[in-house]
Amino acid sequence: MQAVKLITEPEVFVGTSTVVKNTFNLPEDTKIFWAGSRIYAKRLCGRDIAISKIDIFCEGQLEKGEYKREKTIPISTRVPPSVKERNLNYRIRSEISMVKPGTRVEEEFFFAENPVILKTRPMKIAEPHPVEVSIKGIKITIAKDQFRPEESLKIDYELEKFRNLEVDLVKDANITCNCPDYAPTCVHIKPKLPSVEKSIKASNLTKGTLQLLLPSLIELTHRYVWEPPEKTRWKETYGDYVNWLLEVKGTRTSGEVVKFQIPIHIIGKEIPDESELFTSKRATGPVLQKILVPESIEISNPNLDQKRLTVTLKNKSKEVLTGVTVKILPIESEFFELPPKLTGVNEWKPGSDIHAYHDNVGTNIKNFQILIEDNNGNVINKRSKL
Repeated sequence: MQAVKLITEPEVFVGTSTVVKNTFNLPEDTKIFWAGSRIYAKRLCGRDIAISKIDIFCEGQLEKGEYKREKTIPISTRVPPSVKERNLNYRIRSEISMVKPGTRVEEEFFFAENPVILKTRPMKIAEPHPVEVSIKGIKITIAKDQFRPEESLKIDYELEKFRNLEVDLVKDANITCNCPDYAPTCVHIKPKLPSVEKSIKASNLTKGTLQLLLPSLIELTHRYVWEPPEKTRWKETYGDYVNWLLEVKGTRTSGEVVKFQIPIHIIGKEIPDESELFTSKRATGPVLQKILVPESIEISNPNLDQKRLTVTLKNKSKEVLTGVTVKILPIESEFFELPPKLTGVNEWKPGSDIHAYHDNVGTNIKNFQILIEDNNGNVINKRSKL
């Protein structure tokens, strides 16, 4: 039996979130340390970097059985979209860390993962600006500096005593990476010279109009720099950029070469409705049906014996609940919470009790939070006093 299974969306927009449906199969009663889902990228040095994560289970004791959880992982607007040619690839991994059978403390991991494509989120488009440049006998006029894929870029020019004129569409793109090992000078990121994507030459050497048709699959201008929300001593970043230039080159009749560059922007669609961003292909699989109200779970007999807190919960509903977990979060004050503890049962019948516990709450605890989840997607939060 596979310990971890997951169902994920094949693609998602940067700046939104993605749904992950997880199934954990435990062959026996087990102590676990952690379970959760992460989105990984792979640095050029080969090391993984987690750009987003969500916890599913904390440390605790789970009974043998199947536990299903549907979670949503956020994706920062700073995360670079997927780019195959620069090996900017992502995958979603769900994993569980537990005590190895036959031992008390030895840890073992189980995981499953799927690839995911991160798509560029449509950005708010700034106002375009006209371009007019005059350098050493070359005058270039362009109606605007922003263009869309498949658009024809019209370049008006005037020349004084030139043998030839050429305009190149130049792409400057690369990954950026900064980590504690290499800082900003990563030996694995090779400098890339800007590449000429298209070129056009003038036939009339006095004045005229050049037309350059942009490819349909041209990369949009962008600059992304992701950094972890937890600040560390070493600034850690991961990013990607694409800049576009028109490089104008001409040779005067005297033999002098004149060369200069004009930055342009390749833009995408206007920002759509938020609903359109969230209509990407959803994770398939059975839809979780929530069937409980908070009043259907009763908390009674909280008991603190030295540092061990025991809580009794009764299922007052008419439903048999499966894959149930109870997380106890001790609250020492309004601003200080102790680490939580988890108790899991495979089946919870109507009218029966669960005895959940936390074995290290201290002696100053007056309140605690209870989070109850099950395989049907029910999530119930309750707060109680000792």
